[in-house]
Amino acid sequence: MNTPFDKLKKLKIAPKEEARAKAAKPVAKPAPKPAAADEDSVFAQAMGGVKPLSGSGRTVAPDAPPPKAPAAPQDDDTVATLDKLLSGELDFELEYTDEFMHGQVRGLDGKIFRRLKAGQYAVEAHLDMHGMTQEQAYDALLFFLREAYFSGKRVVLLIPGRGKGSPHGLGLLKREIQFWLTREPLRRAVLAYCTALPRHGGAGALYVMLRKFRKETGKVAFERTGFWADGIG
Repeated sequence: MNTPFDKLKKLKIAPKEEARAKAAKPVAKPAPKPAAADEDSVFAQAMGGVKPLSGSGRTVAPDAPPPKAPAAPQDDDTVATLDKLLSGELDFELEYTDEFMHGQVRGLDGKIFRRLKAGQYAVEAHLDMHGMTQEQAYDALLFFLREAYFSGKRVVLLIPGRGKGSPHGLGLLKREIQFWLTREPLRRAVLAYCTALPRHGGAGALYVMLRKFRKETGKVAFERTGFWADGIG
């Protein structure tokens, strides 16, 4: 039997049930922000092909660069030789910095080249070019390597110095010897070269490894190609 109080209780309970029902309904959550990596990807795609501005985006007058020493003039033959070295037409692998210079015939045994760089081969002769002009140094180098090669010497030491006639005071070692050793006629006799160890002059000297001279073929082959055609041989 229902009494009026029972009806009153039901009226009080109904709003609570309605509130609970509302609370039970799923509430739409805000869409999550894309991950940083995704944002970076979207930005990278949007900016594809756009060249970045240097600096922070502000127009700032750059500091004046320090004056550069004038570049050493190079004749057409030297430039052409450098192009050939870079394009691979000459069969030498080169490494060159301000202080060190290495070069080897492609295919040379790596152990041999490492031993040369470590100064483990006896130096059989040396040429000191201090005080020579560029022309004098070149002639002296041709004569020296000719004698060393034909006498069967394998490792020699070059001490180039600065050279009296070097333009702008640039050393022969850095400007010319790498070209002389890797182009005709000397490239036919040279296997490898590298900066010497400090006890032999360091950055101011160079080890040069020569090919083994074969009496029955070597001298004839060189003379037929005008190897010493500069009035030296």
